[in-house]
Amino acid sequence: MSVLNELKPKEVFRYFEEICAIPHGSGNLKAIGDYCERFARTHGLRCVRDECGNVVLFKDGDPGKEPVILQGHLDMVCVKEPGCAHDFLHDPLPIATDGAYVFSRGTTLGGDDGIALAMILAILADDSLRTPPIEAVFTADEETSMLGVLGLDTSVLQGKRMLNLDSETEGAFCVSCAGGARVVIRKAVQTEENTAPCTRVTLTGLAGGHSGTEIHKGHLNAIRILAGLLIAVTDVRLVSLSGGKVDNAIPDTCSAVFAGDAAFLQKAFDALRPHWQKAEPDIRLGLEPAPQADTCLTAQSTAAVLALIAQVQDGVQEMSREMDNFVQTSLNLGRCTVDAGGAELHHCLRSSVDAELQELIGSLKKRAAKHGAVAETGDAYPAWQYRADSPLRELAVEMFQKQYGKKPAVEAIHAGLECGIFAGKIPGLDCISMGPDILDIHSPQERLSVASTERTYTLVCSILENM
Repeated sequence: MSVLNELKPKEVFRYFEEICAIPHGSGNLKAIGDYCERFARTHGLRCVRDECGNVVLFKDGDPGKEPVILQGHLDMVCVKEPGCAHDFLHDPLPIATDGAYVFSRGTTLGGDDGIALAMILAILADDSLRTPPIEAVFTADEETSMLGVLGLDTSVLQGKRMLNLDSETEGAFCVSCAGGARVVIRKAVQTEENTAPCTRVTLTGLAGGHSGTEIHKGHLNAIRILAGLLIAVTDVRLVSLSGGKVDNAIPDTCSAVFAGDAAFLQKAFDALRPHWQKAEPDIRLGLEPAPQADTCLTAQSTAAVLALIAQVQDGVQEMSREMDNFVQTSLNLGRCTVDAGGAELHHCLRSSVDAELQELIGSLKKRAAKHGAVAETGDAYPAWQYRADSPLRELAVEMFQKQYGKKPAVEAIHAGLECGIFAGKIPGLDCISMGPDILDIHSPQERLSVASTERTYTLVCSILENM
């Protein structure tokens, strides 16, 4: 039974509901790719699907008009609330609506970027629209590696104009974005026999959020907070630690099993909680007995690992001197695991200045080496530079003013968008990024505005029809 059938635009939300019924977390995209291929066959569209998992659909348009690229990504970030039984590999998302917003019960919604796919499919299915030829590009694994767009053969594309629908703020056109990289720090550990009782400690209730667009909000990092608490307990030895799910989301939970003084840990939390509550009013600490562990990290390895977690850089590193209140360079410790096999810290780095990004990578490597660890860099992607001459941007601003009666915001974003990679691959590409209001993305509180989706879809159609 349809949950969203009363919402408008009806076709957009019909496709969005179908997308939500298909598991499509990063790395699990075969089914959503199959769905796009079936759509192409149903509507008589040419389809190209590559070994990276990208899908490109082609629709003819008005004769004499140059093609336009419509672009979104296939994958979503999979985060759920503690205790939620949802299986992202197999279960449809438990979506719901209150009429004003669409959300998922206990999990991320995947509005980033499922609503882009839904809007593009609705446009491709609507033969009443007078548009240029459309090249609809659905890329794979944007949220984790951008390997889809990095591996995309853009020679199949003829368009030199692109609407990217992977933004989350209505009324704002993004025209520049940060470049980024991922850095993994690995450290070996020493273990010893354990005879002491074990305790599981769990830190929950933090806000989390997107490590780019929300890094400036001061949300605390659950991994670093719990490491700091364990440091305060001098007689503690780690058995394991696990925090965060993906490196581009600020971790909202972290748990650890340790042998040591659980009572003192609670006292340390109670003493520090007033300091944290302004930023994280719902922060909570849970303690419970854990199964007995035969081995644990030595006291020396425990101290070394916790010091590494606590002392590597995290959060905003540099603010822009040219744009007010704009983050220029940042990094996020998004995922961390510690066990007998060693410690791994997964970081997402971002900067709109390539030199600062390289400097930050070098700094992380030096900090890791200081703690006897090794840092490896991967999945680097370029920044998207501002284009002074942009006919597409001018048209989009004009159509926005006609529809809304005011000017849109034209801005940069402190997050990695695929636009930068497309711009590097397609010389002369004229591109903007836009989208409807999506709140608290990459968290279980994510919700998509219904009214904003309708207005944004109307705007996209107007831009296409006036090209």
